[in-house]
Amino acid sequence: QESLYKICKAYSVYDEDIGYCQGQSFLAAVLLLHMPEEQAFCVLVKIMYDYGLRDLYKNNFEDLHCKFYQLERLMQEQLPDLHSHFCDLNLEAHMYASQWFLTLFTAKFPLCMVFHIIDLLLCEGLNIIFHVALALLKTSKEDLLQADFEGALKFFRVQLPKRYRAEENARRLMEQACNIKVPTKKLEKYEKEYQTMRESQLQQEDPMDRYKFVYL
Repeated sequence: QESLYKICKAYSVYDEDIGYCQGQSFLAAVLLLHMPEEQAFCVLVKIMYDYGLRDLYKNNFEDLHCKFYQLERLMQEQLPDLHSHFCDLNLEAHMYASQWFLTLFTAKFPLCMVFHIIDLLLCEGLNIIFHVALALLKTSKEDLLQADFEGALKFFRVQLPKRYRAEENARRLMEQACNIKVPTKKLEKYEKEYQTMRESQLQQEDPMDRYKFVYL
């Protein structure tokens, strides 16, 4: 507990622009299980800066919302029936995937799975989140297609993490995640789509409303 507090406090001082981030303690705690606190702090800084995790917290979470858009577009292509079902339910990615991106799955999922994800992240980069997210959605598709809005949220919150407490289930999921194709060019295309959409939305907003949102 003391080491975890010291790391989170040190990071809030180190990164004045972002400070302490929601869910940061989950990631720091996982790192502390593998290394002394000084090394854990250095790896946390590297993940936040070099791997781009801190970008998700900047500019009113603008990059995070772009990730949600990219995930939904990937779903539309690879899981069209589930994407259509979520649209019918008005179930949006930010309602179930926020912690996936902001905590790298460390908040809810069992350690045997989280360790695999962190290893892959350090080897492959932040986009591994899309691979894991799509694998989770694909393996849960039949359950989610039967669920209503509240049932789907409960499934994501409770049943889905429980499913991977068994190491064999976690291992199979990670194998599937590694086999899913998420081309960088496609992500770049979706990012441009999102930026175009946001520019259009901003042009339609009242300038005073935008000023209040940003500065007040």
